[in-house]
Amino acid sequence: MNDMIKKIIEMNKVDLLKRIESKPVRDMQKTISRLPKALDFAGAFSEFGIIGEIKLASPLAGQLANPEEVLDIALEYKQSLPSEDSKKGGADAISIITEKYFFKGDINFIKQVKEETGLPVLQKDFVVDPYQIYESRVNGADALLLIAKIISPDQLKRFVGLCLEIGLEPVVEINDEFDLENALGTNTRIIAVNGRDLDTFEVDVERACELIGKIPDKFLKLGFSGVNSKKEAEKYRKAGARGILVGTSLMKSRKKKEFLEGLR
Repeated sequence: MNDMIKKIIEMNKVDLLKRIESKPVRDMQKTISRLPKALDFAGAFSEFGIIGEIKLASPLAGQLANPEEVLDIALEYKQSLPSEDSKKGGADAISIITEKYFFKGDINFIKQVKEETGLPVLQKDFVVDPYQIYESRVNGADALLLIAKIISPDQLKRFVGLCLEIGLEPVVEINDEFDLENALGTNTRIIAVNGRDLDTFEVDVERACELIGKIPDKFLKLGFSGVNSKKEAEKYRKAGARGILVGTSLMKSRKKKEFLEGLR
C-alpha cells in the first residue's frame, strides 16, 4: 500500500476513536431503525450512468473547490429534465469524498446534497472500521465505497454484510485480480474498478477495462478514474461497465453541465 494512503488511514483512525467515544454505535443503531429506506443507487444505472464526484481537494490535484461551493456544484451535476432549469448538469448519482484531512471533505455534505438534488449519493472514504458504516447510513448515504486494497478479505466480507444489513449499498472497489477474487467472495452487487493504481497513483484506463472484462456479468460493473472525455467513457462502456465515476476532470471544468453532456 502506498505510504500516502497509509498516512491518510492512520490520521483518520485517531479522529475515528474520538467519534466512537462521543457517539456510541448503539445510539446510531437506534437512529438507523427509524430512518427511511435509502435511495436506489444501483437503479441509477438502468442505462449507462454517470456519477459526478464532489472532491474539494486531493493530494495530487491540490485544492479544487471550497466548502461553500458544494451545493452549487451538486446542482450543476443534477440530471437535466425537460421541465427543469437548463443550468442542471447530467449526473445520475453523486459521489462525495468525505475524508477531511487530505480531501477536505465533510460527512455533513451528504444530507445537504441529497436534499438539494434528490439524487442517490455514494460516500467515498477510507473505511477500515464498522463504525464508519453506521456513520454513513446515519448521515444519509445511499451507497458506501469499500476499498478492497486497504482491508483484509475477511473484513471486506463482513463490511459488505453489515452494509446490506442496515440498508446501505456496498460498492467494492478493486485494483487488481487479487482484489477481484476477494470481492467475489462477498455478497456485493456492485464492483468498481479503479483505473488509478493505489501503489503508484498512475492511471491506466486500458488496464482497468481489462479487469472489468474479468468481472462476472451478474455484477453491476463501474469504471472509476481517468475519464477526461467521451473517449475514456466509451472505453469503459465497451469493456462492460454500466457506469463511470468522473472526479478531478469534472471538478476542474468551468462548464460542468456541458462536460457531463459531452460524456454521453
